[in-house]
Amino acid sequence: MKSVVFCSSQRFGPELKKFIDDLKKISNNEGHHLVILEPNFSEIEEKFDKHAHEKDRLRDSHYREVIAGKVYDHLFRKVRVADVCFIFNKDGYLGVNTTGELFAAAMAGKLCYSLDGRTLMGHYPHDLYEEPSAHKLIHEVVGTPEDLFRRLL
Repeated sequence: MKSVVFCSSQRFGPELKKFIDDLKKISNNEGHHLVILEPNFSEIEEKFDKHAHEKDRLRDSHYREVIAGKVYDHLFRKVRVADVCFIFNKDGYLGVNTTGELFAAAMAGKLCYSLDGRTLMGHYPHDLYEEPSAHKLIHEVVGTPEDLFRRLL
């Protein structure tokens, strides 16, 4: 089995958790052990409005410090060591940090899957634009935990 790192905007934390939980159930039912590396949104979700625009959250010095550490940790302790990168881009949305993680994974030679075929950036959900450079880094769209499981075998 391949290891997989999940990258996502913190605004999709609950949806990402459900996707990962479903993937774990499938793996357990099939008698396999998956190595799943996921973002740690806990401190961010507790203290900051995850639905606010990033530029508004960045006005808070504590948020700036926390997010920088979380991104660094995710890149070097998770993205770097995983075999596969899964971009959980609900509704096609990529935040700036998720985009950075995607580029890092691609540069490290990781196979990159995404939930949605679109790579949209901007202010979610109404002021988005397609980011063609990020789109080129996605190897395949994988829309369900079942489909992802099959690819990780």
